[in-house]
Amino acid sequence: MQRKCHRCDRLYTPTDHNTWCPDCVAGKPVVPRKTAKQVAKENRKRMEQAYKYARYCVQCGKRFYTNKANKMICGEWECEEKQQKQLLQARRTKERTLRGM
Repeated sequence: MQRKCHRCDRLYTPTDHNTWCPDCVAGKPVVPRKTAKQVAKENRKRMEQAYKYARYCVQCGKRFYTNKANKMICGEWECEEKQQKQLLQARRTKERTLRGM
């Protein structure tokens, strides 16, 4: 049966009732964990490499990545709803002005 070390979170096979792996018992230094900033930075780099374009959403202003050259909205439901409402209102006002002439 394997256990998880209480110090470094690595799996090891215990020989007795130890809660630390043999490396931690021997006094080897623990590799520091990544911070949230480091993880976010790595994710950002990976996204930039995976997609061709980095854009800003016209509705919410958030940065998003895409492979489509003409994409303007980040893809969240709220942003799509706002965009459709704005387009519908613009179309209706245009029709009203044409009818009024």
